[in-house]
Formats: sequence, C-alpha cells, structure tokens
Amino acid sequence: MTGPPLWRQAYDAAERRVTPHADRLVRTPSFAVGTAVLRRAQALARSSAEGVTARAWHLLNLPAGSDVSRLRNQIGALDREVRRLTVQLELERRRSARSPADHHPDVEEPHAEPAGPADGAGPRPPRRGAQRPAGA
Repeated sequence: MTGPPLWRQAYDAAERRVTPHADRLVRTPSFAVGTAVLRRAQALARSSAEGVTARAWHLLNLPAGSDVSRLRNQIGALDREVRRLTVQLELERRRSARSPADHHPDVEEPHAEPAGPADGAGPRPPRRGAQRPAGA
C-alpha cells in the first residue's frame, strides 16, 4: 500500500510548520485582549442591529423579536397559572364530594402540584406539533 494521499501529506506538512507559531500567538496577552475586544464589538454590533430592526418593524406596525419573546413569556405564565388553578379546582371538587367526616384540612392530596407564582419560572420549551406529510 502507498502512503496517505497527496492532499493529506500537504496538510500535515503545513500543520507541522504553522502549529508552533499559532500556539505561541494564541498564548499571548495581546491575543486575549484582542479576542475580548472583538467579542465586545460583535455584541455591540448585534445589539445595534437588533435595535434598528426592531424600530423598523415597529414603524411598519409589526412585532419585533423582543415583542414575540415577551409575549411567549406571558403566554407561558398564563399557562402555568391555568394549570395551577385547574389543580386547585379539582382538589376543591374532590373535597366537596367527600363527606365532612372524611375531610382533613391539614392533609394535602399527594398528586397535587404546589401553587407558585405565575411569573416565577421561565417558559417551557415548545412542544412538538403534528408532523405535516411530505409535500404539504
């Protein structure tokens, strides 16, 4: 059998020559500072672009991504509140169906979810919807 392909030999030769120099470069303090400055510049550019696009969408009377995110959080909070109220209602129905002798106000139902603030946690991840058939 012959050795590795020609392209692999060329790659290995270039890697052997470049790697020591690149390794020394990335370990310098100036490289770390340059990387941090570049990341901050990217974040600033991204935030500026998001602000401009949000204003443009609002000028067209359309929701921006931040509006959609806020609405999703509110819908998640409402969903949690409805679930909490549904559990409370079911517990009250069960308690009212029992005879007064069976009712112990100090004992909670073992399967009941604890009531919590509706806006305490973040939204749940979206659920998978029904799959559309191919070509639809």
